[in-house]
Amino acid sequence: MQNKILVLLFLLLSISNVKSQNLPVPQNVGTQHPRVFGKEMSLNQVKELVQKEDWAAAIITKTKNNLAPYITHYKTDKSWLVSRLQMYWKTKATQVYIKGGTYDHADGEAPVATVKYPGTRNHTTDYLTPKIEDILPYMDDPRGLYLQHRNRPAQWEWTGISKSGKIVENINRQIISIARNAAFMYWFTGEQVYGDLAYSVLDTYLEGIYYRKEPIDLSHGHHQTLVGYTSFEVIQEHILNEISQGYDFLYGYIEKQHPERLDLYAQTLQKWADLIIKNGVSFNNWNLLEAAHISHIALVLENNSAYKNAKGAQYYLDQIMNQTSTRQWSMNKLIDYGYDKKTGVWNESPGYSLNVLSDFISFAEFYDRNFDIDLLKEMPILKQAVKSSAQYLYPNKYMVSFGDGHYNKLRNEPILYIIENAQKYGKKEDEDYFTRMYKTIYTNDATESKFIGKNIQDLFAENALKFDKNSVAGKLTDYTNPLFHVPHNSWLVQRQGEGDSALMISQIGSLGNHMHSNGIAMELYGKGLPLAPEMGHGSSYFSIEYAEYYTQFPAHNTVIVNGKSKYPEMKSNHAFNLNAAYPKSGVNEGFVSGITFSDVSFLEPETNSNQRRVMGIVKNNNDEGYYIDIFRSTQSKGDNVKNEYFYHNLGQNLELTRSDATPLDLKPTTKLAFGDGDLMAYDYMWDKKSIETSQDFKGKFNLALKDKTVNMNLWMQGQADREVFSVLSPKSTALSHGLLPDEINNSPIPTLVVRQNGEAWNRPFVAIYEPALNNETNIQSVDYFGKNEFVGIHVSNKSGKEDFIFSNTNADTKLIEQQFSVTGTYAVISKKAADFTLFLGNGKNISNGNYTIALGNEIASAVLKSENGTISFSADTASVLTVLVEEKIKNATLTDDKGIIYKGNYNKKEKTLSFKLPAMSYQTIKIAVE
Repeated sequence: MQNKILVLLFLLLSISNVKSQNLPVPQNVGTQHPRVFGKEMSLNQVKELVQKEDWAAAIITKTKNNLAPYITHYKTDKSWLVSRLQMYWKTKATQVYIKGGTYDHADGEAPVATVKYPGTRNHTTDYLTPKIEDILPYMDDPRGLYLQHRNRPAQWEWTGISKSGKIVENINRQIISIARNAAFMYWFTGEQVYGDLAYSVLDTYLEGIYYRKEPIDLSHGHHQTLVGYTSFEVIQEHILNEISQGYDFLYGYIEKQHPERLDLYAQTLQKWADLIIKNGVSFNNWNLLEAAHISHIALVLENNSAYKNAKGAQYYLDQIMNQTSTRQWSMNKLIDYGYDKKTGVWNESPGYSLNVLSDFISFAEFYDRNFDIDLLKEMPILKQAVKSSAQYLYPNKYMVSFGDGHYNKLRNEPILYIIENAQKYGKKEDEDYFTRMYKTIYTNDATESKFIGKNIQDLFAENALKFDKNSVAGKLTDYTNPLFHVPHNSWLVQRQGEGDSALMISQIGSLGNHMHSNGIAMELYGKGLPLAPEMGHGSSYFSIEYAEYYTQFPAHNTVIVNGKSKYPEMKSNHAFNLNAAYPKSGVNEGFVSGITFSDVSFLEPETNSNQRRVMGIVKNNNDEGYYIDIFRSTQSKGDNVKNEYFYHNLGQNLELTRSDATPLDLKPTTKLAFGDGDLMAYDYMWDKKSIETSQDFKGKFNLALKDKTVNMNLWMQGQADREVFSVLSPKSTALSHGLLPDEINNSPIPTLVVRQNGEAWNRPFVAIYEPALNNETNIQSVDYFGKNEFVGIHVSNKSGKEDFIFSNTNADTKLIEQQFSVTGTYAVISKKAADFTLFLGNGKNISNGNYTIALGNEIASAVLKSENGTISFSADTASVLTVLVEEKIKNATLTDDKGIIYKGNYNKKEKTLSFKLPAMSYQTIKIAVE
């Protein structure tokens, strides 16, 4: 009968979920303990595993040996370990007071000792966390904590709690971890002493939380909305991992020997979860970190029916899955807010985005492991998010790093669980796709290997994941796109080529969380490295350099107006607008290879300035290739004091020369300074040298590594009223995860600053960048043509190929250079012997004198390419392709790849042959004449 009732309840819940689109919540978590590591935590199975596997036996031995000294202490002094807990032993304070992110004092009195609060929200401190054996027992002194100073480790001294960072948290988590291990050993061995030790610590700590109240912020600020019982941030309540595991393993001991305490523990865990729900941040990764802590509590609580207030496992699981409050949103609301609906990219900087994805996947795995519920089916955007995670990767398989990011490897847990999920639920197509994706990205980690566990949790792991051997690795370009745009966090990527010879641009605005005040910023890749890097977040979010430099315009590759460009960082809402781009975002076929471009605009709010950045890649082959950067900027009301172009590049030095290779005579300067009314960030640069010049110039950044020198060659068009600076900028803290040696990571960044006195719209910043090795270059020369808003660049390559780049702000304006003409905002016309390319990125018409593409009144893209006698063509809209001919044509036809024939129209007077063509993707065409 009871089972029938449970089935009925489950069916009713399912019907309710369909109507409200709620995520499923299990109706019965069972009565078995422990269950934190899965629904089938069998003691017999673990014992069999320990007998069978050396690694499992090693975990038991290691755990036992680590506990041995504490067991010895306990046998002679039962208070030895528990007395090292950081508690209000004497004062028994119930109310903690903070001022912002700093501890102030505590008052009130409980009947027992209560848990002490840490010193600051920031982890940095001048003091060292002591070893457990060096901690004074029952340390609760008006003077604070007795600690070693970092600079005087031989000397111990009293210091106020407010100066101790997170040492209180660190000590307590160490001791609770010991108690957790002892609880596990009690469960595994049944030896009373392990249970006694674990109980003495957990009972003291949980009761100490029971009598504690929510901390009060005396400044009545934002910190009041963040605090937990043991940390300044509810997301930092990591001690709940060990608390929930220790309680779970010790449950049988408590139930047998201290059953009267179970109600107090349940109330403590409930109030802890309630505070985490009450405080925090709802719209970003905090929401999931909070939910993870709550889920740990939920899983060790009993069913709702076990409590008078009905706050059991189902209540708290429902709170994090389906209920929405001010600071704790439901999963579906969070997904709707944070994920781009089309691309599945989360609106935070890359590392945080991947953390969120991993947290979502962890929930899916948690549900699957404990309740056999497939959350990936319920939240399909997560599969797209895992697919799109590869878009963060440079060709070297390190991630881009905008905002508070780092150049790091892609986290592999989401892909691994997708494969595991696909195998369990028979999703063969998903299994094949993600197995190939995994083997492609993690080349050295995609072979079968015997599972070897390292910690207690591994004793409860399911069978090791086995890859389908028929799924083989592909190319990274199988999982990325030549152009990828995410409006939801104002990010755009262009790619061409593979490996070290590839080129890639990452452009970023400021939309989402952990973003910086950076305008239209960019990163450039070359020769296997992010040569034009982002700077990261400095030493800490709470540091002065984070606020004054790392999050500000001068730390980015961007343009600053009047020395004042700025807007709120971290949670920012300043996206760029995408005017045009090629190819279309997210496609991998139907376009010409070797050419990409983007045209984005931005309103800089601090100075009310219009900015527009056109960037492109021209990649001819494995060796040749370069970047185009055209940055226009002007203050809306004409108040253009100056516009300054900042470009940072890895290296030990920057060489600047005239076009004829003679060095620019730069002199030391005191300009670029806060004292001139500029941003404080200007004062973070040093070794400043400059020269006033209106001439075109060249540059070379030199990064000397052990086996090679990596260069970034640059060419920049000169303009009147210009000053060119070479400076050193602070190191990039984004470079800290194995990509480069520490000596490079910790070195200053050579930086080019070009000051345009007055406006930079009719006198824009026009640059060509070419990555190279060992002081080589494939570009022979760079010249310029056009005037005002019309920018023209003529690039001559050593191979004999010439590229003519056209850029304008108006798609209706006709641009002419030699026999070439373009009506549009961006185009590339190339020629090499008999080969040629006409690329119209965004316009109406393009011609090299012999061939013309006309798109009528439509503004779109089109390409005509002739290479080795083969002609290829594409156009986004209906067009007319006109060919100049030297003799009379009787009949002419054009045939596309599908065999469709288009009849040509011969104009005798103009000696031209015209074909009316529909919109077509990039394909080979054949023109036959008689």
